[in-house]
Amino acid sequence: MKLSLVCLSLAATLILVGSLLAPTSSAQSLISGSVTGTVTDPSGAAVPNATVTLKSNDTGAAQSTTTNSTGAYRFSLLNPGSYGLFVKAPGFQGMQQNVSVAVGQSSTVDAKLEVASAATTVEVTAQGSVLQTDNGNVSTNISPQIVAEMPNPGNDLSYYVQTAPGATMNTQAGYGNSATYGISATSNLFTVDGMNENDPFLNLNNSGATNLLLGANDVQTATVVNNGYSGEYGTLAGANVNYVTKSGTNKFHGNLEYFWNGRVLNANDWFLNNSGVPRSFDNANQWAASIGGPIKKDKTFFFLDSEGLRLLIPTSQPVNIPSPQFQAATLATIPASEIPFYTQTFNLFNHAPGGAGATNSLPAGGCDGTVTLPGGARLCLEVPIERQQSDNGMAADRPG
Repeated sequence: MKLSLVCLSLAATLILVGSLLAPTSSAQSLISGSVTGTVTDPSGAAVPNATVTLKSNDTGAAQSTTTNSTGAYRFSLLNPGSYGLFVKAPGFQGMQQNVSVAVGQSSTVDAKLEVASAATTVEVTAQGSVLQTDNGNVSTNISPQIVAEMPNPGNDLSYYVQTAPGATMNTQAGYGNSATYGISATSNLFTVDGMNENDPFLNLNNSGATNLLLGANDVQTATVVNNGYSGEYGTLAGANVNYVTKSGTNKFHGNLEYFWNGRVLNANDWFLNNSGVPRSFDNANQWAASIGGPIKKDKTFFFLDSEGLRLLIPTSQPVNIPSPQFQAATLATIPASEIPFYTQTFNLFNHAPGGAGATNSLPAGGCDGTVTLPGGARLCLEVPIERQQSDNGMAADRPG
């Protein structure tokens, strides 16, 4: 009986604390925002029980609420994008206004209704205020227009961090692409649709050999929070970089992009030029394509995105490939079921750039004598002509 009373008392305490904290909750997450405001009459008095409707300009999804006794309303956990806000109350003229919702932010739209003299509606064309009054976060919102139009070398997701106040681009390899307010890049947190996108070993942004975090063409909006004080942040001490991906809407939309960068577009390094060393060869090809639209208007949508990167960089190190003798001995030895796989693998070597000019330049003709296949064939390796030599001309400086 004593345990029951303790549990009941604890539950009552939690309910009381929750009710006290509820009015100040931001009700937003790493992938959503909110819209809040107050409805008043011409004298500034609150208008209770006014009907407020919020409708997405992209998908047509709508939701409604009524103002409380103080004239306040709130829409929580909203997907980022453009919305139309409609307010109406008996005896007053209706009002409608466009409002933009950003990730992790609360847009405030106060409505002042005029007394109705006829069946009229006041349309406000201005956007809602972007001044944050619900929290002390220092955040930078990267709108869809900025994402689409801002030059982004390599189409790199992590590039947006460098546009935020206090961010500095790193020049040392292995420590991320940027630091914020002196905090190491290993303290930055990247999320895509609310899921962490960090390397589990170094705690840096997931990236390949190019150190680029691909997928920028799939991003609708991004928010860089330099000091996340509200509850949805706090995992790491650096910048919280949140991405929300695109989705289908009631209108068909898409894009097609192709980026190329090569030696002819870049000046030589000062130190190399001073030493008489010519510009090194490189050939970067990157592309992106997307399409989205409705399957059923206001109900179901689709969106597809595809991106790729093909980077050619010469190397002065020789590349070893299997010799014809070794290939023939292998195919004659393995089971018949494995021949198609090995044939396809050997074809990759044989048709690789420079493979046709391969020569047995290793000691003993490329045979080390450590591996002997049935039939007396030894492991022999051929060395193809270096890529630096075959691509050293200006003819190679082109997309491909």
